[in-house]
Amino acid sequence: MTTLSSPPGLLLYTLELSERDTDHLVAGSSNALITIHKFAGVIEILAGEPEESGYVEGVGRTARFNAIYGISQLEYKYILSDYGNHCLRSVDYISNETQTFAGACLSWGTADGSLVSARFASPSGMTRDLGNPDVIYLVELRALRKIDLLAETVITLPGSNLPSGYIYGVTMSPAGNLFITSLHGIMQFNLNETVQWLTGNTTQGAACDECDISSARFSGPVGLRFITPKVLMVADYNNHKLRLVNLTSGIVTAIGAGEGYQDGPYQDSKLISPYSIAIDSSSIYIGAVTAIDGSVRKLAYSGMCDIL
Repeated sequence: MTTLSSPPGLLLYTLELSERDTDHLVAGSSNALITIHKFAGVIEILAGEPEESGYVEGVGRTARFNAIYGISQLEYKYILSDYGNHCLRSVDYISNETQTFAGACLSWGTADGSLVSARFASPSGMTRDLGNPDVIYLVELRALRKIDLLAETVITLPGSNLPSGYIYGVTMSPAGNLFITSLHGIMQFNLNETVQWLTGNTTQGAACDECDISSARFSGPVGLRFITPKVLMVADYNNHKLRLVNLTSGIVTAIGAGEGYQDGPYQDSKLISPYSIAIDSSSIYIGAVTAIDGSVRKLAYSGMCDIL
């Protein structure tokens, strides 16, 4: 593991591969949308100011956000979940202009409907439907929402009532099911309207080096990504580790030597508060959140989970 970038004052709540430029990552920090060069680590602020929260529609750094917890990329704009302002915002690729995309900013609610009439309650992680790029799934305080870009509607998925608490991350498996980090575990939501615990639960616990999926414990898991069709990587925030959840073997494995900043072989590396994950064909990128700053760490990856 190596440190790619350690920007002061940036809390990296969400991390994505840029669809516009393969050499960059795009990230939502506390209050700004930024890009990070995947090799040089150079940072560019596209919209907002990292240390200034608020609600302002504007161009580039004149815009204000209140914690960007999710990003979805369209052909011509970024869609952002503005957690503290309870709405979705858009940033135009060309003009860098920020506008409200869905909901009413500063107005908390849970109403379904058109993009304009819908209301959100602390929107956070987002993921695109792997089979339909015109659908975005959004996780918020206690439910999963479906955003249909063609119909321009927002609905709450039936059967998706979730336990209250820290619910931030969502990703879709190649099989078409949604996986959510909730409280101190991972839940699986099948689009046939059932939700169940996959591993962990409402009680926090220490990370085992290797254990059965039914007995594994987590402490504030957040970001999650599939690194193979059957292996899920999870950022276990309070345990300062990455976790691999193997859906075939039912084994959960911990990566990292515990809390700290230390590069090197993956099992000797140390992390502080891993929060977000992005994966390309050769590397896994981990965004961190601490009280002082954030960092992006880079873990070599060959596309096969047996190297971890």
